[in-house]
Amino acid sequence: RDAMAKPSSAPAAPPVVKKPHSLMGLSQVLSGWSSFVYVVLLAHAAYYAYDIRLFAVRNYGRIIHEFDPWFNFRATQYLEANGAERFFKWFDYMVWYPLGRPVGTTIYPGMQFTAVYIYRAAQALLGPEKAMSLNDVCVFMPAWFGVVATLLVGMLAYECSGSAQAGVAASLVMAVIPSHIMRAIAGGFDNESVAITAMVLTFYLWTRSVRNKGSWPFGILAGLAYFYMVATWGGFVFVLNLVAVHAFVLVVTGKYTHGLHKSYTLFYIIGTVLAIQVPIVNLTPLKSMEQLSALLVFAGMQVWAFMEYRIEAKKAKTFAEKWQVRIPIITAAAMAGVAVIIALIPTGYFGPLSTRVRGLFIKHTRTGNPLVDSVAEHQPANSDAYWHYLHYACYYAPFGFLFSFVRGTPGALFVVIYSAVSYYFSSKMNRLIILMGPIASVASGIAIGYASEWCLDQVDMFFADFLNIQLPPLTRRAAAALKEKEEAAKSAAAASTTPAAATTNTPGKGKRSKDSASTSSKESGDAMSTLEETIGKPLRGVYNSPIAKIIRIVAAVAFVVQTYTYTREFFSFSYSFAEQTSQPQIVFKGQLRDGRTITVN
Repeated sequence: RDAMAKPSSAPAAPPVVKKPHSLMGLSQVLSGWSSFVYVVLLAHAAYYAYDIRLFAVRNYGRIIHEFDPWFNFRATQYLEANGAERFFKWFDYMVWYPLGRPVGTTIYPGMQFTAVYIYRAAQALLGPEKAMSLNDVCVFMPAWFGVVATLLVGMLAYECSGSAQAGVAASLVMAVIPSHIMRAIAGGFDNESVAITAMVLTFYLWTRSVRNKGSWPFGILAGLAYFYMVATWGGFVFVLNLVAVHAFVLVVTGKYTHGLHKSYTLFYIIGTVLAIQVPIVNLTPLKSMEQLSALLVFAGMQVWAFMEYRIEAKKAKTFAEKWQVRIPIITAAAMAGVAVIIALIPTGYFGPLSTRVRGLFIKHTRTGNPLVDSVAEHQPANSDAYWHYLHYACYYAPFGFLFSFVRGTPGALFVVIYSAVSYYFSSKMNRLIILMGPIASVASGIAIGYASEWCLDQVDMFFADFLNIQLPPLTRRAAAALKEKEEAAKSAAAASTTPAAATTNTPGKGKRSKDSASTSSKESGDAMSTLEETIGKPLRGVYNSPIAKIIRIVAAVAFVVQTYTYTREFFSFSYSFAEQTSQPQIVFKGQLRDGRTITVN
């Protein structure tokens, strides 16, 4: 009778909680097998990257294409037969007749050395009878390095986005993107086929070195990879300056750490010391105007590190105190730098910008060589060129660029900088679209990866809300949201069961101190709380409304269907492009009157 007389004193009924479903659903299967799925997809990417580059071998056999590849192959033969010492002293009287050419000191020999090392390793492991010939090694190298570049692009996308889905998607795009295939087909034994792989490796190791304060030792590996890039292709100037700009932007945006200082210092010192050992490069990293920006960033990094050391020593805390330390150091460093420059300019120490580099910044600048200026790949790129070499990556990459800009981590900022710089240079010179292949794949992979995670989140929501069951979350984001929701529920439950007396403040000094701290904390969060209440909460309410959830499910399905359609068209276009590109200049196929197809050598 007492209980019926006082119903308000009865404890409230516990809320209905969705229990985890005991059956194996789609979410549970994918969450448990995600690593296996990623490995399978990466294996497919590697297969496509290799298969699409073998059209020439299947159609014409194991032959070297074009003219530059034949010269590169001849240099490789000489290196293998005579060794490195004689190679660097070799003067070839058979080319540029009757002038001849000092080959060893006028080419980037990294590709030739790589081919010889692979050939000798195969000879040692398999024996002379079973190992591939030097010709076959040079024929297949572009395809092999295309596979390596495909996997490295996936690693770069993962490092810059933190999303495994983005890494896998980027690898699948890079495997068949035409802008890379045009310089990486079997038989096309040219520098770019190896250099793009070296470039992506350098970029991956660099972004890995700035992931956190303790990852700076990767800067050593980045310096070694950069040396390989220098030895392989003249495009190393782009790599050097892009890393320097990225380091500079990290400092300017307040992301400087002692790890960044160590990483860039190791990268620059190791890379530069090794780069000047390449005969064609020599001391240009310390003299050429095209490469001095990296030196300036290196010097500035040392000055900034010294300033941070002085700030810590003086225990400067406020903004004004820190700049009181910085201004004298910056002034002294600037004066010393200007004095050195003024002293060196009259001696002719600094080399001018090359004509090609000036042409990238100054409109209508030409090399002065009519033959070079008339080449189509030296003309500015247009929208048709971007579609031809990037295809559907043109649609997805801008979204990956935006996602990276919003994310704002060191790796994400690298995607932003690389995208902007490569787009600018490729718009000035058609042949530089090759630089956009890796970053277009990375940005597209980020867009597809993030969108895929969002679509999987909608699957979680569908099971949880519409079917009234709770399956294991598909993505890390969904798992984090679920954990946050559970913790919030626990906190709310604990707060509701806390006795009122426990929250009563005792009179006196302690109460005033506690009230003061609460007031200070409240004032500091007023702006964010107001913004959250006026904008954030209503938007979340709309986003989580039943109608919006249905729209999200429909949008997720539409995205999956559309991406699947684009993927089929993209792969079909890329395979067609690869087959058309894989036509050797020294061999062609013809058809007789009786319909038979013959190969004309």
